[in-house]
Amino acid sequence: ARDRDDDELRDAAAARSDLLSSRGALRQSGVHPSLVPRHVAVVMDGNRRYGRRRYGSAARGHWDGSRTLVDFAKWCQAEGVRYLTAYAFSTENWKRDPAEVSTLMGIFARYCDELRVEALKRDIRLRVLSTDAERIPRHVRDGLDRMVEETRHCGGLTVNICMSYG
Repeated sequence: ARDRDDDELRDAAAARSDLLSSRGALRQSGVHPSLVPRHVAVVMDGNRRYGRRRYGSAARGHWDGSRTLVDFAKWCQAEGVRYLTAYAFSTENWKRDPAEVSTLMGIFARYCDELRVEALKRDIRLRVLSTDAERIPRHVRDGLDRMVEETRHCGGLTVNICMSYG
């Protein structure tokens, strides 16, 4: 019964916390801080299928996936994870329908500014890892470059975004 009460208290506290920063944020996992991994990697896969199934639109699934990544980064920071790597767009993704690729590039362009602003507020360093950056449209690369440059000094969580990698 005590474990259940502890879980309910933790869940209620987590629901009140919006994870605005790692300072003062409530940890949710219950994992002892010494056992939290230093580096977590995620593959952003299934957003298209999810969007089609839930909304009838692959693009909506990609938008939801982007928001989920932001929320997950906040959670990682609160838990004490030092590095988060997101495999977001592989070189294989360039073979998708041009309209879908264009939508994805639009999402990246929009989120560059939003991520940069949030990262600066939270002391998160953003990095972009790519093996084929030349394929990324110039306006997206410009946003990515600005995001990386302006968060270079941040010393909290480091988020590696793998884009056009293979």
